[in-house]
Amino acid sequence: MNGPHPQHTGSSLPPHAALGERPGVKLFSVRGIEVRVHSSWLIIFLLILWSLSAGYLPRTYPDQSPGSYWAAGLVATLLFFASVLAHELSHSFVAQRAGMPVPGITLFVFGGVSQIAEEARDPQTEMRVAAVGPLCSFGLAALFWGLHTALARGEPSLASTVLRYLAWINLALGVFNLVPGFPLDGGRILRSVIWWKTGSLTRATRWAADVGKGFAYTLMALGALQIFAGALLGGLWFIFIGMFLRTVAEGEYQQTVVRRSLEGVKVGDVMVEDVVTVSPDLSVAELIDRYFLHYGYKGFPVRDGERVVGIVALRNVKHVDPAERDQITVGQLMVELGDGDRVAPDRSLADALKQMAAQGTGRLLVMEGERTVGILTKAGLARLLEVKRVLEA
Repeated sequence: MNGPHPQHTGSSLPPHAALGERPGVKLFSVRGIEVRVHSSWLIIFLLILWSLSAGYLPRTYPDQSPGSYWAAGLVATLLFFASVLAHELSHSFVAQRAGMPVPGITLFVFGGVSQIAEEARDPQTEMRVAAVGPLCSFGLAALFWGLHTALARGEPSLASTVLRYLAWINLALGVFNLVPGFPLDGGRILRSVIWWKTGSLTRATRWAADVGKGFAYTLMALGALQIFAGALLGGLWFIFIGMFLRTVAEGEYQQTVVRRSLEGVKVGDVMVEDVVTVSPDLSVAELIDRYFLHYGYKGFPVRDGERVVGIVALRNVKHVDPAERDQITVGQLMVELGDGDRVAPDRSLADALKQMAAQGTGRLLVMEGERTVGILTKAGLARLLEVKRVLEA
C-alpha cells in the first residue's frame, strides 16, 4: 500500500468479491496483473503537476522558462506515479509468489490499490506482502538520491531538482506507510504481529483497525487546525485522507469478519431448499400479483416441466407497460439459464459469492447435474451473516 493508497487484500464481499468487473481504464498488464487508471486519478495527477510546475520547481530552481518548469513537472509527476505503481507491484509480486492471485492494480485519487484475490494464509506471509511496499519506496528514494547526487556534483540543474524531489517524496511515502495504523502497510505489519501472537486474524484486524481509525482521526484534527490557520487546501486534503482511511479500516475489519464466517461453509449448508418456481406461460400481471407481491423475492427460477430453463427478476418486469402485463408472458421476459447462473451444492460459499459478483446477480440456482436442489441468494446470506454476528458478539 502506498501513502494514503490502500492495498485491498482478500476476496470476500466488496471490494474483495468485486473481481468480475474492475473499475478504470486498462493501461497494460504485468505478469497477468491488469494495471488500470480510475477517472479520479486525473484529479491528483493535475494537482501534483500544477503544484510542481507552478510552485515547487520555480521556487527551488528559479530563473527558468515556464515551458521548462511544466516539462520538468510533467516528467516528475509521471515518475512519481511510476513510483506508486512500483510500490503496488512489489506487493503484488510477493503475493503472487505466495500463491495469492492478483487480478489487477488500480491507480486512483488516493494513489494505488492492489486487488489481491485471497487473504494471506499466515502472519508471516502477511508480514512479507506488507513490508515489501515501504522497502520498495525506500529503495526508490535511495536510487533517486544517488542520481541527484551524481548530477549535483557539477552545477545544480532542473533535472537534479526533480530527482531530489522524487527522492524525498518516496522517502516520505515509505515513512508514512510505516505508521502502524490499518490499512497502511505499517498497520498490516502490526496486524501480522498480533495475528502471530494471538492466533486470531479477526482480533488482530480489530486492534489494527482501531489504531488505524485513531490515526485517521488525528489526520482530520490536524486538517481542521490547518484550516483555522489559513491553509484551506492542505487542511481539506488531510481531512479527506483521514475520512478515507477511517472508512477503509472499518470496512476491512467487517470483511475479515465476513470471510471468517464463511470459512469452511458449503453452498449446500446455507441454500434454500424449498425453491419457488414459476411457469414460462404465466403472464407478467400474474407474476407480480401471485409471486413478487406475495413472496417478496426479487427473482424466481422459471420451470418448464421438470427442467429449469431460466430466471425472471424484478428488473425484467419493471419496464413492462402496465397495460401490456396481461399479454406478455414470463417466457418472453426471462433470461435463459447459463452456466454462470448455477452452482453445485458442494462448492465453497466464498467461491459462490465470487461467481455472483462476476455474473452481477443476486441469486444462483443450486443444481446437481440437471436437478435443482435449492437456491442461494444474497439477501438470504445477509440474514445469515447478521444472525451469526449477533450470536458471536
